[in-house]
Amino acid sequence: MALPSSRTPLLRLVARSRGYQRGMVLVGGALTALVAVAAVLAPLIAPYGYAQLRDGHGYFGAQLPPSAAHWLGTTVGGYDVLSRVIWGARTALEVIVAGTVAALLLGVILGLAAGYLGGRLDGIAVVVADATYAFPSLLLALVMSIVISGGTSGHWSGILSTAATTTVLFTPQYFRVVRAETLRLKHEPFVESARVIGVPRIRVLTRHVLVNATRTLPLVVTLNAAGAVGTLAGLGFVGFGIEPTSAAEWGYDLNRAQSDIAAGIWWTAVFPGLAIVLTVLGVTLLGEGLDDIRDPRLRARRTRRTTGAGSPGARGRETEAVPLSVEHLSVSFVTDTGVVPAVEDLTLTVRPGEILAIVGESGSGKTVTARTALRLLPDTAITTGQVRVAGQDVLRAGLRHLRRLRGRDIAMIFQEPSAALNPVYPVGWQIAEGIRAHERTGRRQARQRAIELLDMVGIPDAERRVDHYPHQFSGGQRQRVVIAAALALGAPLLVADEPTTALDVTVQAGILDLLRDLRDTRGTAIVLITHNMGVVADLADRVAVLRDGRLVEEADVRTLFREPREEYTRRLLRAVPRLPSPGESGTAGEPAGEAVVEAVVEAAGLVVDYPGRLGQPPFRAVDRVDLRIAPGEVLGLVGESGSGKSTIARAIAGLVPVTAGSLRVLGTELAGARERAVRPVRPHLGFVFQDPSASFNPKRTVGDGIAEPLLTHRAGLEQAEVRRRVGELLDAVHLGSGYADRYPHELSGGQRQRAGLARALALRPRLLIADEPTSALDVSVQERVLELFLRLQRELGFAMLFISHDLAVVNALAHRVGVLYQGTLVEEGDRSQVLTRPAHEYTRRLVAASPVPDPVEQAARRGGVSRAAHASWERGGATWRRP
Repeated sequence: MALPSSRTPLLRLVARSRGYQRGMVLVGGALTALVAVAAVLAPLIAPYGYAQLRDGHGYFGAQLPPSAAHWLGTTVGGYDVLSRVIWGARTALEVIVAGTVAALLLGVILGLAAGYLGGRLDGIAVVVADATYAFPSLLLALVMSIVISGGTSGHWSGILSTAATTTVLFTPQYFRVVRAETLRLKHEPFVESARVIGVPRIRVLTRHVLVNATRTLPLVVTLNAAGAVGTLAGLGFVGFGIEPTSAAEWGYDLNRAQSDIAAGIWWTAVFPGLAIVLTVLGVTLLGEGLDDIRDPRLRARRTRRTTGAGSPGARGRETEAVPLSVEHLSVSFVTDTGVVPAVEDLTLTVRPGEILAIVGESGSGKTVTARTALRLLPDTAITTGQVRVAGQDVLRAGLRHLRRLRGRDIAMIFQEPSAALNPVYPVGWQIAEGIRAHERTGRRQARQRAIELLDMVGIPDAERRVDHYPHQFSGGQRQRVVIAAALALGAPLLVADEPTTALDVTVQAGILDLLRDLRDTRGTAIVLITHNMGVVADLADRVAVLRDGRLVEEADVRTLFREPREEYTRRLLRAVPRLPSPGESGTAGEPAGEAVVEAVVEAAGLVVDYPGRLGQPPFRAVDRVDLRIAPGEVLGLVGESGSGKSTIARAIAGLVPVTAGSLRVLGTELAGARERAVRPVRPHLGFVFQDPSASFNPKRTVGDGIAEPLLTHRAGLEQAEVRRRVGELLDAVHLGSGYADRYPHELSGGQRQRAGLARALALRPRLLIADEPTSALDVSVQERVLELFLRLQRELGFAMLFISHDLAVVNALAHRVGVLYQGTLVEEGDRSQVLTRPAHEYTRRLVAASPVPDPVEQAARRGGVSRAAHASWERGGATWRRP
């Protein structure tokens, strides 16, 4: 069940498509429709029957050239060629339907089951599929033809033998594609989100896995439909096709026309061959075009327009000396619902050796501005104005010139490292790739440079880790790898889009020191996109404040923090959370729940191991942890990246198995429990995932995702009531009901995180697990979301596990705080005691490394913070965390 009007009809999508996609659909659809119409209406439009040799005037005659009586001539057997071509379309359509549909259904079902369930079923299915795929296709077709029809085919026996052959041949293809995608998808956050909600397994498969695992199947189907026609033609060509007296078949007619070509009788071969070519071309073009326009991320709605004066080679006296100059930039995007403005008339300049921070709420245009500087906008973007990098207008630069600019003159640190790194290549290879693309450097030298860069950004044991894959790093470590790749060529301009969002405070301090060193020693200019005002106070020289795509204020950092001109800027600064001073009690009140015996969550000696790879011992992510969350209580869990925070959250949600110890959640023991035992707990759990871009199904709207808990556990709700409730949830997280019809990729990172919070609150859970729920939010939205958390927690009395690396945010929300270090709980206690009078040395380092939103105070603290950060790298960095 889906939200009404949450999907656009296919015909409307075709009408809205543009360029080559629309051309492929229209041409392919026209050719396919022509064949289909010919097949269905053959008795009406064919001049003669497929086996007709004479009319009232006598026999037609053999091998007659095209004439008024026979437009395409006659064959060696005396059949009318035009009639045979038209009737052959019916035979081809029957083979396509009979063979391709059966292979599709069988392959998809087997692929889903084998990939999702695994085990013995998966092993047997893989062996059978590989053995079948290894059999020569034409030989298999001949064997099937002989077995079914004895080698001389009538109409239905020929159709059956060809359909059986195509089913056997094509099923392994569908199986392989769907199985591989299912293996990948079943661990994606949006699938795990459905599991946490308690969506039944069959619904997870059909609603989430199937729609994404089969995203390339329309193209495969069309290719196989063409293959089915080719198989039928091949059988006929070698003499095992359908007899001409039983049905018309293009391959058989080609077989009979082989000797005609040498004698100059061209028409008996050209027209059946042309029918095969046009049918195959039409079906494949249609499949390719539909595959693109069905995917909201690939759909081309309009070609990008760029206007304004200037040329790629133009250099102005004013802009030549500055790394980045933005003049009257406006950017808007064409969506299914119309044109959406993102940036309006923006003018900025970044000087050499300067750090410009761009701040503002989510959706204010910060990231769009950053990506415009490298011209990384999608084809749906419309841009006006000028963006000059090293004096070159990137909006009008040719692709070759743009390639030289990227990496050498400007580099970028992306906001979401998990999306920026290729999962199938080692991180060292990815760093070296940029070096070798611009410099004449050998493989060994590039690898050594990658090791130096990884060491520079604080990756421990860089010589060994250079050959590891992105999934073997924690979230913060992946961000450091992305920074290393951006620094590979020493570009004079660095665009850093939320470079410390996923980092804990000690590593963040080290990264800020690194960026500051680049500015001071190399004169690197940095455009810093961030919502963390403490980072701005610590690092920036100047600050530009954006709101709704417009520049509302610009000043040097000390002036902006001391005397902001605009009320919007003052509101942003007021919203910044702060750590308590000694003696302060913090923000959160007392737990909302009454004292009861049974805890909502109780762990005793909890151990979680991840299996080792290729004979390696298991990796211990959580080591003998004891913790308790009472009803109505908020437990804040802090620690560096890879300390085990998210693993504990996933264990409580039943997403990873417990290796040893006890873990009781809402009265259910999860250690050793099967999914059936965990299922009754699911409706009472809410989960806000760390990566907002991956926690929503990319093929479904945001409204669909938020509605899923309601549709799973409130089956009696009417669609209108579901849509009303979704709108209320979106309003509650300050998005608005209009966002229900948008796709996840059409939202900013912060907007996706708020949508994830709305989904988690849909069922008013007894336990809410929030894994970095405010990491992607700007300070004003973060303030409202924290207020929302507090209000709902007090009203509804749910317990909460709140994970964050921002100690000030934890102080605003938590009643108690637990500190994790390398999988061990080193300190736990009342919020004010842990954050103002920490007992453990590691906790003291965390508090010292947290930046404060005051440039003067932060400058005074900087020396101690840097020493704490380097001490953390030396003491704790040598052990990498989650695989």
